[in-house]
Amino acid sequence: MSEEELTHFDHYRRAKSHEKSGRYEEALKAYNTALEINREYAHAWYYKGKLHYQLGHYSECVECAEKALKLAPDWADHCNKMLADAKSRIAS
Repeated sequence: MSEEELTHFDHYRRAKSHEKSGRYEEALKAYNTALEINREYAHAWYYKGKLHYQLGHYSECVECAEKALKLAPDWADHCNKMLADAKSRIAS
């Protein structure tokens, strides 16, 4: 399968693989590619936000978590916890 044939889900899975292997910049690029293909893909927004949080990029985390929450309101518990944690880190 060529790069052009890959779906948003393929890039999401690639991002998760990079993340698991500690290749965080590659993971962020793959999440971005998934989101370029499908801006409504809540999983990519959420896990990109989690990665930003782990990397200490709290403002980026908030942005991603807010988008994930808007797209998947039933994830409120997870998103709101991440948002609260990231916002408290920004404030301190």
